[in-house]
Amino acid sequence: MPEYKLTCVNNSNLHGSFALYQVPPQLPRPSGLTSLAWLARPAAPGTQVRFSWSTEVGFIWGERGVFAGRTSFTAYQYVAADPDRENLIDFTADSFGAPTFQNLRTGGSRGALTIRQLSANFDFPIHLGIAIGKSPIYTVGFNANILSAFIPHRHRCWVVFGSYSTGETIDVEALTNIQVVDFSTNSPSQRVELTPENILQQAAAPYGDPPFG
Repeated sequence: MPEYKLTCVNNSNLHGSFALYQVPPQLPRPSGLTSLAWLARPAAPGTQVRFSWSTEVGFIWGERGVFAGRTSFTAYQYVAADPDRENLIDFTADSFGAPTFQNLRTGGSRGALTIRQLSANFDFPIHLGIAIGKSPIYTVGFNANILSAFIPHRHRCWVVFGSYSTGETIDVEALTNIQVVDFSTNSPSQRVELTPENILQQAAAPYGDPPFG
């Protein structure tokens, strides 16, 4: 699996965190889909942070809760998958009533990861979705007897700066100051700057990617 790297530089006077997230394709998308702060790290003015991840994708489920007034997601199980091969899985309860993924197999739409939500009852709200590099990017609430198909952007991410933490719900429709970054095997390392004017923009990744400059 390719591995990508993104350096984020805070050249503003703002305090906060850089957060990476994904925007789902317009169609198809599961009802009630939520985007999450996939990766996030704080960066004081005059500093930089670096993110790195594998493009491995997989299925996740867990619980969404509210802490300090913010909604965040905690994953409880991860199953690696392949959007072009083993891309279909069942979500159900085991013999003790515990939620779990079962029966990873081929058969889903090519390029997507599909969860078949079987009939089950749980004692707490379940949310499930997909991850890149084992970090959740999208989730939906559990609905019995529903198929949910998710399409990951394995070679693209969106960047925002503000008050964010990993796993936090992001309202992508409300964001304005963002930067889209594309990666490839020929360009696995990219760089984004928050300028002195508080604008996010992509910057040229210097040869050898030195710490500063």
